[in-house]
Amino acid sequence: MSNMKRSMRRVFWLLALCFFLLLGYLGKLVLVDRDEISGNAYNHRLRYVDETIRRGDILDRDGEVLATSVLQNDGTYSREYPRARMAAHITGYSSVGKSGVEAAENFTLMALKNELFQRVSGIIRKTELMGNSVALTVDMDIQSTAGNLLGSAKGAVVVIEPSTGRVLALQAYPDFNPNSVESQWETLKDHEDSPLVNRATQGLYPPGSTFKTVTALAAMEHLPDWQSFTVECTGEMDFEDKVIHCYNNKAHGTVDMKGALAASCNCYFAALAKEIGAGNLAKTMRQVGMDAFSHFELETSGNNIYLEKGATESELVETAIGQGRTGVTPLYMAMLASAIANDGMMMQPYIVDHVLYPDGNMGKHTVPQKLMEICSAEEASILKDMMTEVVTSGTGTAAAVSGVTVAGKTGTAENATGNDHSWFIGFAPVEDPKVAVAVLIENSNYGSATPIAGKMIRAALAELGE
Repeated sequence: MSNMKRSMRRVFWLLALCFFLLLGYLGKLVLVDRDEISGNAYNHRLRYVDETIRRGDILDRDGEVLATSVLQNDGTYSREYPRARMAAHITGYSSVGKSGVEAAENFTLMALKNELFQRVSGIIRKTELMGNSVALTVDMDIQSTAGNLLGSAKGAVVVIEPSTGRVLALQAYPDFNPNSVESQWETLKDHEDSPLVNRATQGLYPPGSTFKTVTALAAMEHLPDWQSFTVECTGEMDFEDKVIHCYNNKAHGTVDMKGALAASCNCYFAALAKEIGAGNLAKTMRQVGMDAFSHFELETSGNNIYLEKGATESELVETAIGQGRTGVTPLYMAMLASAIANDGMMMQPYIVDHVLYPDGNMGKHTVPQKLMEICSAEEASILKDMMTEVVTSGTGTAAAVSGVTVAGKTGTAENATGNDHSWFIGFAPVEDPKVAVAVLIENSNYGSATPIAGKMIRAALAELGE
C-alpha cells in the first residue's frame, strides 16, 4: 500500500510538472514570441483578412507613402506600392501571402481604432473602415541612393543611426515589383536569382576581412601584450595544413595591429589568432552578438558560428580573417559597425518608428533600446582610430568623404561558386557618428563595395543635414 501511494505521488508530481511546463511554454508563445509568429510568412492567418477594411498605409520617416490601399469597383481593396522596386524588400507584398513590413505589421495595419464607432459609422454614413498606418524609420532619399548605387549588382546596403539603432536604408538586389507579385508569382518563387530573398537581412556571407575588427578586439581582451605584437609578413604563412596568403601575395613587412588592419594583412591576423586561441576568439564572437537574436521586425537569418574551443589551427586562422564557415548578414555587419561607432554599445535595430491612427493621432512609438555592450569605450576608441587609418591611408581610401572623417574596414570574401564577395563596413563622422553602413557586393572584383560605401555615407550625411 505504501509503495502504491509513493507511486501515485510520483505520477501526480510528474503530471503537475508537465502541466506547468506546458503553461510556461504557452505563456512564452503569447508574451515573447507573438510578434515573430504573427509576422512570419508561413503563418496562414496572414492570408485571412477582412477585405472590407482599408488596410493602413506604410510611410517613410518623412510621410511619403510606400504602400496604400485603393478601393475597387467590387467594394474590396487592392494594394499599391508607389515606390515599387525601390522599397520592395522593406514593404514586402500583400497578395500571395505577405512579407516585409506587410507581414510584420499585418495586424496593426488591419486593426480598427475605435472599432465600434467605425463600424457603426460605416453602416449609417457609409464611411470607410480604416486600418492604422505604420511610419518607418527609413528615409526614401537615402534608400533611393542605395538602390541607384547598387544598380544591377547583386548585394545589399544597410544604413543605421548608431546612437539609436534606427534603420535609415535597407536595400537589396535582385529585387521585385510588389505591384505584380501575384501575376508573376510562379516566375518569382522559382527564379535562380531569388529576388524575393532580402539579402540585407536574410543573406549569409563570409565576412572576409571586415571580421578582423572582431579578431582585433579579441586580442585586446585576451592578450596583455597585443600592442607590442608584430609579424614579419612575406605575403604568405604556413599554419598546420593551411597556407594563408595576403591579397596578391603582397608582402607587408613588419606590421603591428594598426598597420595590419590598414593594409588588411592576413598573415598578421592569422598569427594573432594563434596567440588568442580558438576558445577566446569564439568567446569574443559571442560577446559582439554574432549568435544573438536581434528581434528585428523583418525576417532575418541568424549568423553562422562554427568556431569552438579545441578547433583545429586551420579552422582558427581561417575564421580570424573572415573565411571558413562563418556566415553573417549585412544587417549584422552594419550593427557591428554601429556598435564600434557608439562607444561599444550595440543598439537594437528597428525599422518601425510609430503607429499612426486614422484620426491623425500617434499610437505606439518605438523607443531605442540597448541590445548589448560589445566592448568598452576605450576599446571602441582604439578600433575607431585603426579603422580611420584604413580609410585615410589603407585599403579603404575609396570610401573617403571630403571634409568628413570616415572610419571603416574593407573585406574580400572567397566564394567557392564564383568571384569573391566585396565588403565595406564603416561610419562617419568619427568624432560624432551619425551614420554607419554595411555594403556587400556578391561575386565582385576587389574593392567595389568601398566606393559605394563612400558615396552612401556622403549622401546620408547630406540628407541628415550633417
